[in-house]
Amino acid sequence: MPITTILLDLDDTLITVSMRQFAPAYLDALGQALSRFAPPRQVAAVVLRATQAMQANTDPDVSNYEAFYQAFLPLLEVTHDEIQPVIDRFYREEYPKLRCYVTPRPQARKLAAYLTGSDYQIVIATHPIFPLTAIRQRMDWGGVLDFPYALITAMETAHFSKPNPAYYQEILGQLKVSPAQALMVGDDPENDIAPAHRLGLKTWRITDRSGPVSLPVANHQGTLAEFYERVKAEEW
Repeated sequence: MPITTILLDLDDTLITVSMRQFAPAYLDALGQALSRFAPPRQVAAVVLRATQAMQANTDPDVSNYEAFYQAFLPLLEVTHDEIQPVIDRFYREEYPKLRCYVTPRPQARKLAAYLTGSDYQIVIATHPIFPLTAIRQRMDWGGVLDFPYALITAMETAHFSKPNPAYYQEILGQLKVSPAQALMVGDDPENDIAPAHRLGLKTWRITDRSGPVSLPVANHQGTLAEFYERVKAEEW
C-alpha cells in the first residue's frame, strides 16, 4: 500500500534543541513568570508533576490540556481564570527568549517545502506536551512554520502522549488513513520509532549514522538529508 501520509517529529528531527539546556531554562523562566502564585522552584516542580499526570492520561475524552490543568491547578491552589492570562503573557513575551537554544537544521526547510507541495499529507507529530503557541514558535525558529501542514499535534487537541501508540492512532483517525499508508520520521527510538512500528506504520529514524539499520523496528535510518533524497526518489 503506498504511503500517503508522513508524520514528522520536530525536536532533534526538523530542528536541533539541547533539551539539557532548554528544559531548565524553560522551567526557570516559567517559574519566574508565575512567581506571584508560588516560589519559582515550587512552580517548576508542579509543572513537572502535572506534565507527568498529563502523559499518564489514557482517557480519550480528556485532552492533554485538560489533563494537565486538572493536576496543575489544585497543586497551586489557583483557578484557571486567575493563572491563564499570566501563562499566555509568558508564551507571548518570555518564551521567545528561549530561541537561543534552538538551531535550524540543514535541509529541514527544503524538505518541508517539498513535502507540503506534494500529494502527501504532512503532520508535525511532535510530543504534545506543550501548547500550540510554544510548538509554532519552535517551528518558526527552525524555519519550518510557514507551510500548509495537515495537522500539528499540541496539548490543546491531542488526547495521548508519546510513546503511547494511541497518540499515533488518533492522528491516523483524524486524517482517515490506515497505518500501512503512513510513515513516521523521528530521532527517538522509544517515543517515535517503536510505538509507530507497533501500530503498523513504516518508520525512518533520523540519525547521523548511515548504513544498515541498527534497530529492528526501524525500516530505515539516516540523516535528514538522506531522508530528503529518498523522499524525492519515493524509495520506501
